[in-house]
Amino acid sequence: GIVVRYTAWGDYPYYDPPPPPPAYPPTHTAGDDEAFDGLGAVTGGVHAIVPRDIHYYSAFAYDWALNYGTVDAGGQDRCTNYWLGDIAAGWGVWGYNGLVNVNDIDKLGGTYGASPPVGLNNSECDVGPTHNNSPTGIPEPDASVQFEDLMIFAMNFGVVAPRVVPFLPDEATKALSLELAELGAIEDGMFEIAVRLEGNASEVKGLSTVIAYGSSELEFVNARLSDDMSSPLAPVFFWHGSDATSVQVDLAVLGTDVTIGGSGEVAVLTFRILSDEYTLEFASADLRGADNEHLSAEFEGIEWRTDMPASYRLVGNLPNPFNPMTKVAYQVPHESHVSIRVYDVSGRLVRTLVDGSMDPGHHEVAWDGRNDRGEHVGSGVYFCTMEADAFHGSHKMMLLK
Repeated sequence: GIVVRYTAWGDYPYYDPPPPPPAYPPTHTAGDDEAFDGLGAVTGGVHAIVPRDIHYYSAFAYDWALNYGTVDAGGQDRCTNYWLGDIAAGWGVWGYNGLVNVNDIDKLGGTYGASPPVGLNNSECDVGPTHNNSPTGIPEPDASVQFEDLMIFAMNFGVVAPRVVPFLPDEATKALSLELAELGAIEDGMFEIAVRLEGNASEVKGLSTVIAYGSSELEFVNARLSDDMSSPLAPVFFWHGSDATSVQVDLAVLGTDVTIGGSGEVAVLTFRILSDEYTLEFASADLRGADNEHLSAEFEGIEWRTDMPASYRLVGNLPNPFNPMTKVAYQVPHESHVSIRVYDVSGRLVRTLVDGSMDPGHHEVAWDGRNDRGEHVGSGVYFCTMEADAFHGSHKMMLLK
């Protein structure tokens, strides 16, 4: 017959020395208890609702005379006794119910980015990476809740058949890549950049990327999931974080074996322009498949330099706030009449900075904090407007004295 003995690690949810990982039971009497008695019955080991843990098992063969053989690697294995990612018993309630669903994702979102996670509940979100990157692997906590954990949650989310969700509109016509693309200007001297997934033959489940830029060139404003990535067919986890020189974006479609169908925009980043030139590039990028495998991909950033602009744009003013002078940057795609004026918060005209024909190109005009009569104006908020052809833009300025 066969007897199986087990030893519990006993360090949930940390699994990090101390205590160190336990040894496999070396003999048929060693370990914490007996899990299988050779006759098909569980004996002293309780394998129902038990504290969460990783159990190390050894199997021993014996003959009619009860001579027990030795154990080798082929007779040993280990496993968790719970679903990685099952951390909520209900909406807003920490606990366990045998499911990984929106309640658990809500808890993950509240902890995401923590390094290290504080407290037992938050540490329960630190389930990745696992020893083989699989959703049923042995967790190897790294003292942070980030992309590795998101991928494990995403793969254990729900119990569904493999499927491709057609999030994105474009077909795969090139090798798998992650690219940055300009979407254009919006108000207050800001513009948007798309993070595009290209060449995706329905293989990508999640991605994590850090996009770098110069602090004197750009100011990060916000990030959002693209409209295409919002689908009733499957939920998507989205997170971003930033510092003065980079922004990180993590996302994954939730559900076992669920992947992103199509190519196109997956995220939109908003920046404020601080310079006549800027560079955005991928400092790092990691694309994962349905089984959490690393996918080989190319990465393409963007570079913008002073040249002939393709559209009107009121870039904004620097410095802002200012005292006593600031410079307003704007661009003109072709020769046209341009007016740039400053108004106070009541809508009264304060100063006309530009009113005439301008050549195409990138321009700037200074404002010294005076009105059209040459008088100094008081501290406060002012609005700079630009009108040219059908274009109208505005930008908020702060004068401090």
